[in-house]
Amino acid sequence: MEMDRDFEKFLAGPTVSAAKRLHVTINRHNVLSFNNNVYRLMGKPEAVCLYYSRTRDTIGMLPVSPRFNEAFPVKQHGRTGWRINAAPFCRHFGIRIDSTLKFVDPEIQGVKLLLKFSHVVGAATVRRRSPK
Repeated sequence: MEMDRDFEKFLAGPTVSAAKRLHVTINRHNVLSFNNNVYRLMGKPEAVCLYYSRTRDTIGMLPVSPRFNEAFPVKQHGRTGWRINAAPFCRHFGIRIDSTLKFVDPEIQGVKLLLKFSHVVGAATVRRRSPK
């Protein structure tokens, strides 16, 4: 059974416990952020190479030695987060982000991370005012 056309499907699903969640976002400054779970599953890399598939509209991330010229350093952000400044990558491929996006199903294959733009939701923290 299908819903009427004016309904939008919520893609994010229910809340998953922090111990199991794979959390990856990209913001308007082209910074990729992810949690300790993603960092651990990728093998705790010092640096990564970034790839982009235009046909799949997907970012690929692969751990590499920080000695490579094309390596993006992975930097700690707070106690439980990690970040990559992907601005040169996004500029090169014409990826334009207007607000923070959360990747709904970040896919980890071995140590490779795949992030599909077809599976994102807005991650804004705007609070609505209650009706008076």
